[in-house]
Amino acid sequence: MKLSKAQKIGIGILTCMPILCLIGYLVSFFSIFIGTFSEIANDPSSSAPPEAFFSGFAIAFVFLFLMIITGLASLIIHIIHITKNQKLKQQDNGQLIWILIIIFANSIGGIIYYFMEILPEPKQPLVPIKE
Repeated sequence: MKLSKAQKIGIGILTCMPILCLIGYLVSFFSIFIGTFSEIANDPSSSAPPEAFFSGFAIAFVFLFLMIITGLASLIIHIIHITKNQKLKQQDNGQLIWILIIIFANSIGGIIYYFMEILPEPKQPLVPIKE
């Protein structure tokens, strides 16, 4: 499957997005509790839940939603690329192995597949210069 440089960059960004969203989710999730504990420590007599608690959950759910959507899109694009990759069709079980890697090690497997199969340019045969 022949891809342009812009398509390869787009697939690379999509491949890395679930990892970046996971980092954003974890940061927002832990900041919820740090903010809540600091508000409770400042005003222990308040019985109402802190407002930062609920706004923090909204941000965490946005990151979680983006992680799921980009992960599924990346999975579908990688499986389509694997099935159309002529180099893998020539190998005995190349397609099956890569599909299993992509499915079971979704984000990490996608990144590995991107750097091993999508990003490299096909090598051009050297042609001798005629004098």
